[in-house]
Amino acid sequence: MFVANLGLGLTLTLALTMSTAQAQSANDDVDVHQLHLPHTYLRYLPSMLDGARLMAADEHCAEFLSGDLNIDESTLTHPVFRYQCRDSAGQTYRWHIDGQSLEVMDDTRADGRISFAELTAEYEQERELARQLAAERQAKIDALQLERQQVAAEREAERLKREQLLAEQKEQARRNRLWQKCQAQLALQTDDMIGREWLTETQPAPTVTPERVRFAIDFNARNLNDQALKYRAFCDAETEGETVAIEIHPRALVQAASSPEAKTD
Repeated sequence: MFVANLGLGLTLTLALTMSTAQAQSANDDVDVHQLHLPHTYLRYLPSMLDGARLMAADEHCAEFLSGDLNIDESTLTHPVFRYQCRDSAGQTYRWHIDGQSLEVMDDTRADGRISFAELTAEYEQERELARQLAAERQAKIDALQLERQQVAAEREAERLKREQLLAEQKEQARRNRLWQKCQAQLALQTDDMIGREWLTETQPAPTVTPERVRFAIDFNARNLNDQALKYRAFCDAETEGETVAIEIHPRALVQAASSPEAKTD
């Protein structure tokens, strides 16, 4: 069905079909030696070459292979050309082109054919649709990734919050233990004082530095002459650990050291 000369014609050569100047004007992707026509159809060689150039220009055509006459669909006044190309995947495909209109013949079309310009426009529409679908997919992926990042960030924030709360609870529990130790150790150290009176009875907020935690405890007492004694004790502990150390100073001296204008009580 697709024999080149079908027993009726000749394989065309450049010498039989066109001058050297015409050959030089042909599309670089099409060699006239790839085109085959029966002798009786030689006058349609220019149209056949135009159709070959259209197919070679098809974006799917990586290599133009051949062109011949579809003898079953052709008449002497209306030829139909048949071409083969190889795509980028190495697969061959065919086009049948009307020799007069140079439209691609396609039975799946309503009119049974489509122009090269319309086919090119379809390719662009397909590419645009593919771009839109890819953009939509990417947008969904990005949104999902953002959602996952947000969930991960929220979970991390919750984890850090729990860790901070736990650390604060542990530190508060340690300070409670330190305060109890401070009370016990200070009570032991001042057990022999006369008329001892605790002014700081509940746990005060400590002074916290990078080096220590300090509780200030005010109390009064009396000496052997029944004179009032006013003291401020400092109970220090390192930022970590459970050991406490007690210092006792006259309250007036402490207040004077911290604020020269402070009044004693």
